[in-house]
Amino acid sequence: MRDELNQRPKTKDRRPKIIALLTDFGLKDYFVSAMKGAILSVNPNARIVDITHEIKPQNIKSASFTLRACYRDFPAKTIFVAVVDPGVGSERRAVLVETDEYFFIAPDNGLLSFVFNESNDFRVFELTNKKFFAADISNSFHGRDIFAPAAAHLSKDVNPSEFGREIKDFEQFEEMRPRKISDTEIEAEIIEIDRFGNLITNLKREDLPESFALEIGGTRIEKLQTYFAEAEKAEVFMIFGSAGFLEVAAFQDSAKNILQTEIGRKITVKLTSNSG
Repeated sequence: MRDELNQRPKTKDRRPKIIALLTDFGLKDYFVSAMKGAILSVNPNARIVDITHEIKPQNIKSASFTLRACYRDFPAKTIFVAVVDPGVGSERRAVLVETDEYFFIAPDNGLLSFVFNESNDFRVFELTNKKFFAADISNSFHGRDIFAPAAAHLSKDVNPSEFGREIKDFEQFEEMRPRKISDTEIEAEIIEIDRFGNLITNLKREDLPESFALEIGGTRIEKLQTYFAEAEKAEVFMIFGSAGFLEVAAFQDSAKNILQTEIGRKITVKLTSNSG
């Protein structure tokens, strides 16, 4: 009996695939619901998960960071649809990216750069096969008319190559990396600010010496904590956040407001005398 079972062809996994949505549409208007309706019209069994729809309008890099921070928490074969699309209606392309674990659908505007930087095995397809789009395509709402139906068809096991030709000249941002500017200094950058006012830098543990201080404007920050409540109220400190990056925070307050800073601000890491 065991040999007979082993010889039977394996059945296709029929469990509904997750389609995870990330946009800058907000929740006031009909846009998110329209995308979900477009998905369900193609695949009524789709499992739709909202990552966020509160990306700052047209902020591609913020969308990229947010997706990068959470996509590995999802099960394998999840389909991510990220729509932050200032070029909607123009000649910018729409793409489907297949990695060894996940699928990503987005405008070809650099939003998926982190996939290309982090994955060793991926293919990129231009979405051109109108068979998988809405019958009528608006010049201002490709989220509903192109990205959502394409994701729904993909969730029904359509081969990625059926959506369009494979391309190699996709848009990719150069990743902002910390750089050494002297024997004792590293220049870095604030790449995101969360809703609590925590400043997320592009620094990871491997970028940093054993002992260091951080300078933002005229403020020097030396305290590195393991959890928030180690600090006094409104005290500014450093902490490694859940996405793996060094953050600057203020307990029960906003580091952004206290330090009067914004995304893109350059910061300096200073090697301190305690380093070996």
